[in-house]
Amino acid sequence: MTFDEFVDLSTEEQQTWLNAKLADGKTPEDVYAILGTDKAGLGKIGVFYVPPKKAFNIKPMRGYQTTRLSGNEAESEIIKGAEMVGDKAKNEKAIKGTGLA
Repeated sequence: MTFDEFVDLSTEEQQTWLNAKLADGKTPEDVYAILGTDKAGLGKIGVFYVPPKKAFNIKPMRGYQTTRLSGNEAESEIIKGAEMVGDKAKNEKAIKGTGLA
């Protein structure tokens, strides 16, 4: 799987895929290599490995490095025509009623 394909997955699918790789005996470094990125690359899209839990977690509010909408955006914060990635239904639900869909 490429990094771009990974980004296109829904949040739940991303976390399931990452943690399935760990369950298969892969290390976090192996997972980064499979995706063609590193710890910082996943961190930019809100994905982090938590050593005590030995699992990947995803931040609910991913920050500025992703175009994925969280659903908490005000109409004035949504850029018309912005490319949206990930769960299309969730993105459409997030902007429903803003007049931008």
